Amino acid sequence: MASNECDSAMNIYWLMRPCNQAFSRWPKEGWPTALILGIALAAGFLSSSAAQGESAKPHYYAHDAVVDSHGVVAPWYRGLNGQYDFRVRIAAETLKRYPWTTTNTAVAAYPDYVFSGQWQITTNGIIVPKTPSDWDNGDIGQRSTSVLMGLVDYYRYSGDPAAIAHLTYQGDFLLDYCQTPPDHPWPSFLISVPVKGKAYGRCNTNGMIQLDLSANMGQALLRAYQVTGNRRWYDAARHWGDLFAAHCNLDPAADPWPRYANPACAPWKDNKQTGGVTMILAFLDELIRLGYAGEDGQLLRARDAGQRYVRDRLLPAWTADDTWGRYFWDWPNPTQNCSTTADVAAYLISHPREFPNWRCDARNILTLFLNRSSAAPGSGGDVFNGAWAYPESSSCCGRSLWYAPLLVGAALAQYGVAADDAWAHELAYRQMILQTYDIHETGVTEDNIDGGVIVNGSWLNIAHPLPLRWVLAAIGWLPAELGASRENHLVRSSAVVDSICYGAGRIAYSTFDAPTNTTETLRLSFVPSGITADGRALRRRRDLSADGYTVRKLSNGDAIIQIRHDGAKRVLVVGKDPQRVLGADAMSFDQAWTPEPDAAAFGGSTRVAAIKNASVTATFAGNQVRLIGRADPFGGKADVFVDGVKQLVSIDCWNPSPRSQQVLFYKNGLSPDPHSLQVVARGTKNPYSQATRIYVDAVQYSAADKACSFPSGTGPHGPQRMILGYPSRQDYRDANGHWWRPATEIVTRLAAGKDTVAACWWTNAVTEPITGTSDPALYRYGYHARDFRVNVTVGPGKYFVRLKFAATRGIDTRSNRFDVSLNGQVVVRDFDVAATAGGPNRATDLVFNQIAPENGVISIGFTSERVADGDPAAHGEAFVQAIEVGPGSGGQGATAVPSAGASRDARNCERTRSETPRSVHN
Repeated sequence: MASNECDSAMNIYWLMRPCNQAFSRWPKEGWPTALILGIALAAGFLSSSAAQGESAKPHYYAHDAVVDSHGVVAPWYRGLNGQYDFRVRIAAETLKRYPWTTTNTAVAAYPDYVFSGQWQITTNGIIVPKTPSDWDNGDIGQRSTSVLMGLVDYYRYSGDPAAIAHLTYQGDFLLDYCQTPPDHPWPSFLISVPVKGKAYGRCNTNGMIQLDLSANMGQALLRAYQVTGNRRWYDAARHWGDLFAAHCNLDPAADPWPRYANPACAPWKDNKQTGGVTMILAFLDELIRLGYAGEDGQLLRARDAGQRYVRDRLLPAWTADDTWGRYFWDWPNPTQNCSTTADVAAYLISHPREFPNWRCDARNILTLFLNRSSAAPGSGGDVFNGAWAYPESSSCCGRSLWYAPLLVGAALAQYGVAADDAWAHELAYRQMILQTYDIHETGVTEDNIDGGVIVNGSWLNIAHPLPLRWVLAAIGWLPAELGASRENHLVRSSAVVDSICYGAGRIAYSTFDAPTNTTETLRLSFVPSGITADGRALRRRRDLSADGYTVRKLSNGDAIIQIRHDGAKRVLVVGKDPQRVLGADAMSFDQAWTPEPDAAAFGGSTRVAAIKNASVTATFAGNQVRLIGRADPFGGKADVFVDGVKQLVSIDCWNPSPRSQQVLFYKNGLSPDPHSLQVVARGTKNPYSQATRIYVDAVQYSAADKACSFPSGTGPHGPQRMILGYPSRQDYRDANGHWWRPATEIVTRLAAGKDTVAACWWTNAVTEPITGTSDPALYRYGYHARDFRVNVTVGPGKYFVRLKFAATRGIDTRSNRFDVSLNGQVVVRDFDVAATAGGPNRATDLVFNQIAPENGVISIGFTSERVADGDPAAHGEAFVQAIEVGPGSGGQGATAVPSAGASRDARNCERTRSETPRSVHN
C-alpha cells in the first residue's frame, strides 16, 4: 500500500492531542458539564490530594453503598442468584434484544452491534443504535473479541442457544466483510481497526490492522468454531496463523512482530509491539493445541520467538510504562493499560513452565497498575470501602473507574487461585463486588463511580460485551464467592464446551476435545451421586492428579465440583436436585400447539407452534424459572411475560443447527411466591430462519431459598512486607528469611499520563553504605512524592505497621520533612528522617502497634506541604523505603524527631503525640 493512500488518516490526529487523547472514543456533541469537568480533572487542570483519599462513599455507580460490619463493600443486590449472575444475565439479554439492520441499511442483516459500537439506551431500556463516524468505527476488533469470547463462555454457563446464534452472526460478518483483499501484503487478513470507510459496509482495507487485536479476534473465532463447528472459521484462522508465522522476525535480538501490518495507515509513528504480543501468542497456542502447527512447524517457531521476547525483553523491563501498553486503538497508548495488563498476567499464569517466575511477574504487573492508574487527579483511582477502583490507564477516563477493574480483577482472581494467595483473592473479590454496582435491570449501566454515565452511554462494548466476558471469567475462578446460589452452572472449563443441557438433577455436556488435564468447574445446587465421562464412571477424589472429581460443599447445600476427564468428551452429572420440572402436560397450551417427536427433548417430544399469538402458560412457586425448548434452522420469535409483565428480552428459536433441551429464557432473583410464565408467538422470524416455529419442551423452577452468604471478614491476616521503588522481578529475602515484594498499592496524584514509576520510584539502588541495620538492602530504594498513600488490604484484626526510612541520595531532610498518617489520622508531624536516625545514610524505623484497619484497609499516608528553599513553587517531598504490616506487636521503633525548621506549634503537637501510650506508637 502506498503511504499517500493513508495520508488522510492524519486528519483525525487532533483526537490524539494530550488533553483529549483519552476521550476520543466519546462523541463530542452535547457533552454534559460533569463530563467536561471530569476531562479537565483527568488532564490535570484541577488537582486532588492523595492524602485525603476516598475511603468510603454513600453511593457507587448505580446504587447506594452497602457495607458489611467491617466497613467493606458488600453486594447491593438481594436476589438469591447473586449480583454477578444478575450482571451476566443483563449483559447477555441486552445483546439478544438488540435491533437489527436490514439489507437496505447495511451490507447485510445482523444485530446492529455487529456493525456499530455506538449506542444509546433509554431509562426504560429501549436500545437506540447510532451510526459511528469513520474514526469511531475502529472498535470492531475489540468489540467482536468481547462478543465472541463472552458468548462462548455464556453458552457454557447458561445453556442458552441464542449465544450460538449470535456467535454465528458475529463470526460470519468478520469473514465476509472484514478481511483484506487477496492482493494485500497480508492477504485475507482481519482488519481490526477499520477507521476508514463507512460503518454498515465492508471494512475498508486502508483502516489500521493492529496485530494484537487481529490475533485476539482470531483466538475468539477459534473458540467460537469449537462451539459451532463452523469449519470455515477454523480454515480462516489457520491462514491467519500462517501469516503471523511468515511475518515473524525470528532473530532473538529483534521484535518478533510490529504493532501494525500497515503502519503507514496509523496517524502516529509508533509501530512497536510490546505486551500485546501475548495476544498473538494465545492465538498461536490455540491453533497449535487444535493440531495445526503450520508448514514445517512454522507456528511453533513463531510462538517460541514471541515467548522468548516476553521472557528476555519485556519482563526485565516490567516497570517501564510502555511495556504493558499500546492496546487501545484510538491513540498511541504508550502507557500501561488495563487490557494488556490483564492479558499478559493471564498468559504468564497459564504457562508456568515457560515462565517459571510467573508468581512474582504476574503479581507485580497486575498490582503495578494500581499505582500507575492513580496518577490522573480527575479520575481519582483509589480504594473505596476496601475495594480498588481505577481508570483504564493513567491517561483516562475521568470518574469512569469501572471497567478496568473488571479485567484486572478477573486476572487477580486467576492469580489468587493459581498461586493460592489470599491477598490477591481478596483484592479480586472486593473489586468484583464494587464493579457490579453499575447495572440496572433495563440494561442501563452507570460507569461513573459517583453515579451517572461517562463511557457506557456511548460505547456498547464497554457497557455489555466486555463485562459479559470478564465477569464470567471472575465467576469461574471464584465460584463460591461469586456464583449463583441454588442454581446449576458450569462456570469454568479448560476445553471449549460445545453442547450442554441443564436438566433437573441431570447435567449433560460435551467438550470439543479432551487433551491431557481437561478439567471443568461447576457450581451446583446439589452434591452429585455420580459422574460419568464417555459412559465410564469417575470416582470422587481428594485432588485431580488423575481422572475423577472433587466436591467442596457450601453452607447452603450448594457444591463446587471439579471434574477431570482426559480423552473423554461426554460428561454426565446426576444427583438429587431441588429444582423441579413442569412437563408439557402440566402447562396450558392453546390449540395452536401440536406435539412433535424429539428423542433429545425432555419426555421424548416437544410442542410446536408457528402462528402469531400462539400462547402457552405455566405457573410455579419459586425464585427462578427456565423455559426449556429447541432451537433449529426453522425457529421463530416469541414474547415472554412473567406475572403478566412483558419482558424486555424475547425468544428467538433460530439456530444454525438443531439443539434440544436448551434454555430459551430464564429469570431468577424472583420473590419466593407463586408466579406465571407465558410465551406468545410473534409469527415472525429473523432473516436466516426458514420458518416461524416456536418449540416448548418443559419449564424448570426452584423454590430452594438458602443463600450462601457473601464472605465477610475475609482478607489476608499474615505479614505483608514491601520495598518501595524496588524494581527487581525477584522478591528479596532478608536476614531473617522473610520475603519482601515490590510495593505497588500506592496512590499518587500527579497529572494525566504521568508515570508514577518514572516520577516517584527510586529504582537505582543506593551504593553508599547504610548503617544501623543488618538489612541495608531494605533501605536502598524508595518512593518519593509530595503526597502519596499506601493502601494495605487486610482482614479484620489488630496489626503493627513498621515504616523504614533512610536519608539517602543527599536529601536535605529539613526541606523534605513530612507528616505520616494512619487511616487518615496524622501520627507524626514534620518528620525529619536524618535527625531521627542520627545522620544521613542511617536506617531508622517507626513502629505503630494495635492498628485496626478502616474499611478493610490500613492506609499509610505521607504528605509534605512544606515549601522548599523559600520558593513557593518548590515543595518538599515525603519518602519511605520499606513497609511491613503484620499481626500482633512489631516491638519498639524510634521516636520521631521533628525538623529543626518546624514551627513551635508543630513541635508541641509532636511532643503531645509522642506521649501517647507505646501500644499506639513506639
